[in-house]
Amino acid sequence: MLKMTDVSKVFRTELVETHALSDFSLTIDEGEFVTITGPSGCGKTTFLNIAGLLETHTSGEYLLDGTDVLSLNDYQRAKLRNQKIGFIFQSFNLMPDLNLFDNIDVPLRYRGMKSAERKERIEAALESVGLLARKKHVPSQLSGGQQQRIAIARALVGEPLFLLADEPTGNLDSNTAQGVLELLQEINEAGTTIIMVTHDQELASRSKRNIHILDGRISSPALTTVSSEPQAAAASI
Repeated sequence: MLKMTDVSKVFRTELVETHALSDFSLTIDEGEFVTITGPSGCGKTTFLNIAGLLETHTSGEYLLDGTDVLSLNDYQRAKLRNQKIGFIFQSFNLMPDLNLFDNIDVPLRYRGMKSAERKERIEAALESVGLLARKKHVPSQLSGGQQQRIAIARALVGEPLFLLADEPTGNLDSNTAQGVLELLQEINEAGTTIIMVTHDQELASRSKRNIHILDGRISSPALTTVSSEPQAAAASI
């Protein structure tokens, strides 16, 4: 589903060359729940941006559902991103002037989907996160946890190949974060692939696999399977 082979990302200025990722190789299969961990500046955000087609890599190969993304132009990348990837951000990224229904509608409108089908999908997504009754509310009328649930519904509505979650509980208190994580686990158990970037080892311990990045590379051992039990600690990596 997602396969990176010897991917590197280099940022260059007149005086400095920074290697954000170096010879980065990773395969993620359909149905996995994978967390990406590591210290600040290790390359987590760069990986997320490349995986989400928000940045291009400098060298190596990235195959997304069998497509070599480096060969795509901007329009093709945007289309693939809209159809294959759902994004969940730490700050929710909801449009404050739109109600919840219309916030979730945004990615579907880009597909040119008919209104009846959009309505059916949006209401199903709202129902799945338990907020159908609030569909006419605006984001400011919701708690942080509810806003993140709407962001999850928006990510799911297009039936993406996988979800990319960037610190999805970072702005939430511990109890609310627990509820959001349980929702993500339910979504994964229903068959959706999830890739979550986090600095929180407790959250990482709830995923099925933990990838630890250090200095732009996957640390050794590269792949660590972790327990999905709530109190299990992540294996040492």
